[in-house]
Amino acid sequence: MTEMSNTGAAIAGHAPDAILGGASSSDTAKRQQIMEGARRVFLHDGFDGASVGDIVRAAGVSKGTLYAYFPSKEKLFEALIIEDRLKQAEALFTLDENEPDVVRVLRRLGMSLLDMLLSPDHLDFLRIVVGASTKFPQLGRVYFEAGPCNGANRLASYLRRLTEEGILFVEDPQLAARQFLDLCKTGIHLRMMLGDRTAPAPKEIEHNLDSAIKVFLAAYGRKQA
Repeated sequence: MTEMSNTGAAIAGHAPDAILGGASSSDTAKRQQIMEGARRVFLHDGFDGASVGDIVRAAGVSKGTLYAYFPSKEKLFEALIIEDRLKQAEALFTLDENEPDVVRVLRRLGMSLLDMLLSPDHLDFLRIVVGASTKFPQLGRVYFEAGPCNGANRLASYLRRLTEEGILFVEDPQLAARQFLDLCKTGIHLRMMLGDRTAPAPKEIEHNLDSAIKVFLAAYGRKQA
């Protein structure tokens, strides 16, 4: 199996009951209450700085209740990563397969992707994941599987269908999907991750997307001889 085909199983192995649908409505509500409180504390204090005491106070629950749902701070943060990444992948990568204009679909996806990636909350959250992964590598793997891998897998399915219809010629849809997503954020995302607080101008984002689509379609836009 490829890396991408293993993604669904890897996520399912770690996903909280609220995502998998195995919890009652009251359990789901309580879980969400805890996770919302934890999200605020993690974003404010970082992973290492967030204490269980702070989280239970922010969530309005007891420590016993928190531990009934999450056996450790690491598992709570892991569940938060999975839920956030799956929701964002669902929102970003629900591609309009009835739209005949491929450029429009790719541009809409690229714009939504950059809007998400460059938001202050997302940048802060990703920095926290990177820092925590030094001590807990599983957190980085979960983020990668639930976020970038899951999103690229959805885009790959779209590219595979376009290839079957003769609109594109993509021999490796999963690789091509990752290439397009990387092209969209070239020179912008890493700069912001490293602390540049100056948001890119709309013209810079438009130029990135124009170039990403141009390069992508030059490689995959027609059958190769």
